Amino acid sequence: MIHEDYMKLAIEEATLAKIAGDWPFGAVVVKDGVIVGKGHATDKTTGDVTDHAEIAALRIACKELKTNNLQNCVIYCTNEPCLMCAASIFQAHIINIVIGASRDDLSHLLRVRKLRIEDLAEDSGNLISIKRGILKEKVLELFSDIKK
Repeated sequence: MIHEDYMKLAIEEATLAKIAGDWPFGAVVVKDGVIVGKGHATDKTTGDVTDHAEIAALRIACKELKTNNLQNCVIYCTNEPCLMCAASIFQAHIINIVIGASRDDLSHLLRVRKLRIEDLAEDSGNLISIKRGILKEKVLELFSDIKK
């Protein structure tokens, strides 16, 4: 599979979130071509502020691999991770992050942040590879009918 294939799976997760009434955020964790974790945002429906897509995917991956060191994994995020999710990704030692839409792409809906994930990665001291814009238009379609 290639980046686009895994991002399509993350978009499927985001679609599940949207159907349930949450923000359409999805994430997939992959190790050696195998999906080891996936998740979507449920924080609105559960009332738990930590129920973000990336954290859900990381929790499942850690349980599946029986470790909290996911350095050999790649995480696919439909949207640029928030501060909490970025910190969780760094804590899991993931060094490859693939992003669909950036926060700036959704500035009409979401608060613009001064810090980007690249800034957070640099501050964390981790050498992180970040690829942006993978299936960005497909991700943005999930937001086409959402009003601020």
